[in-house]
Amino acid sequence: MVSSQKIRVRLAPSPTGFLHVGTAQSALYNWLFAKKNGGEFLLRIEDTDKERSTKEYEQSILEALEWLGLDWKGKIIRQSERHAQYRKSLEKLISNKKVFWCNHSKEELEAEKTEQIEKKLPPRHICNHRHHYKIPISSPERVGSWVIRLAVDHDSNHKIIFNDEIRGLIEFETKLLGDFSIAKNLDEPLYNLAVVIDDIDMEISHVIRGEDHISNTPKQILIYEALGLTPPTFAHLPLILAADRSKLSKRHGAVAVVDYKKDYLPEALINFLGCLGYTFSKEMLSAQEMIGEFELDKVHKAGAVFDIKKLNWYNAQYIKKLSVGEFRKLTGLEISDAGIALITERLEKLTDVQAFTYLWMEPIYSKELLCWKDSDFEQIKASLGASLGVLKDVEMTREAILAKLERLSVELGNKGLVFWPLRVALSGKEKSPGPVEIAIALGKEESLKRIQKAIEIL
Repeated sequence: MVSSQKIRVRLAPSPTGFLHVGTAQSALYNWLFAKKNGGEFLLRIEDTDKERSTKEYEQSILEALEWLGLDWKGKIIRQSERHAQYRKSLEKLISNKKVFWCNHSKEELEAEKTEQIEKKLPPRHICNHRHHYKIPISSPERVGSWVIRLAVDHDSNHKIIFNDEIRGLIEFETKLLGDFSIAKNLDEPLYNLAVVIDDIDMEISHVIRGEDHISNTPKQILIYEALGLTPPTFAHLPLILAADRSKLSKRHGAVAVVDYKKDYLPEALINFLGCLGYTFSKEMLSAQEMIGEFELDKVHKAGAVFDIKKLNWYNAQYIKKLSVGEFRKLTGLEISDAGIALITERLEKLTDVQAFTYLWMEPIYSKELLCWKDSDFEQIKASLGASLGVLKDVEMTREAILAKLERLSVELGNKGLVFWPLRVALSGKEKSPGPVEIAIALGKEESLKRIQKAIEIL
């Protein structure tokens, strides 16, 4: 049940790489939820990783979202521009003694971790530096291993319980989290704190993200509590899986949206990603139709396999729906309407259009390819001559051409002897659509020209 508050959701990618298809699906579900409930879909760029974040990656993310048709509301928020807000929140937490400075060394932390593993205890840092609330900003003591940690009650039986809109009630024992770090210093917040402050300032009502963030949620809820604020509603989406049911990654092939732009229509990818984690009323539906049906609590709990064959099927269906004008604009091809129809009926990926170059370029092939099975060159020459005569006089319709060629096949006593060399003469390919379809796509003049040339090379 969606509350009566204003729905505000966000996508928060890091510009350390191209937009992942899993993030694109998260964007889609956030967008659908916002549109369905009259809310707002916002965009935040989490660019605090100075070494890996680039403007080029950020621009590629924006372009990918625009290509998919996932429009966002208002100004883009960038974490790199929000240091003042993070510092203000940290100072408030320190003043209220909700956080403290810790300067345990890496060696001490490793020793603590080793001891916990040996004693089969939960991995957590129980810090004895809780008295470090105030350290002068200019103090050299802050240099090195100092971090700011949230003070967590280690002895309490308190549980963090939240209702995940997709997975139901989820609970964590507070004491198992330990005193976790939330900032390197006043000017360098860590992920969980930055996310909480951003979501507060952006007035985010629902955090819809991948299930790999479930472990972050109790920590973020504790930060909300330390700030005296109510956390948003959480919903954790299933991850997209590879064929081996592991998390989809680069080792499985293309995972960035940009990798699909040259081959796929955005409508096909949106339709595919939407149905990858949700059961709609039908397989083929537009983004607007998805909005009408989408309910957050009906998102699947289990991850689905990214099946490229299924994506190809979706793409093929959308290519077939393109008008002649749309296909010409998309590919830049200036060929006959019949030629475009021949292609779109058979195309799965847009770059596969290169398999049909014979529709706009004269084919090159060896004369041996013209031969049908054990036929010799003289038989093929005679067959092509007869086909040439047929096409000279026949009306250029499928029914008329096919009827004439079928009659010629009966006369020669061999259908392959007629159709094989004619198809090769027109396409230059061992495998291609039938000669009737190709002849119509090429038109009478070009078809006769190609048949005559085939006769001449024999």
